[in-house]
Amino acid sequence: MMFPWITAIQETIGGAFGIIKEPIVEWQKRKTIKAQAATEVEKLYAMAAVKKAEVVVEMAKQGQAIEADWDAKAQEQAKFSWKDEALMLLLFFPVLIIFISPFIPGEYQEKIIDAVAALEKFPTWYVVMLLGIVASVFGLRWLIAPLVQKMNAKN
Repeated sequence: MMFPWITAIQETIGGAFGIIKEPIVEWQKRKTIKAQAATEVEKLYAMAAVKKAEVVVEMAKQGQAIEADWDAKAQEQAKFSWKDEALMLLLFFPVLIIFISPFIPGEYQEKIIDAVAALEKFPTWYVVMLLGIVASVFGLRWLIAPLVQKMNAKN
């Protein structure tokens, strides 16, 4: 050993560096643990969002299946019902009369057109009710729903 004082200086510096180094190492460990925990939380949120989206898709599929079943049942029941024919006659009666009216003496055609146009003055709830009846009888709820939404947007 040539210079014992060099060894003493190295030990002193090493001890001082150890005092400074230890809190820095502990701080870095805590920072790493917090970053890992944040990453895990983000993963859990992402997994929850995926699960939620899957549930929403499944519910939508079931809802579509339920609506399709409802419409199919309405069409199946229509085979044994006279309501369809009655509604068809009622709905097409004005059209039939308009086509026949030129052959009937008088001003019937204008009166019939005015009568049909008067439907626009009916309250929205009444028209929606009529549309609902037609939709349920003929299994056309998918066709009527956008019309009802459009009518509600006007009001």
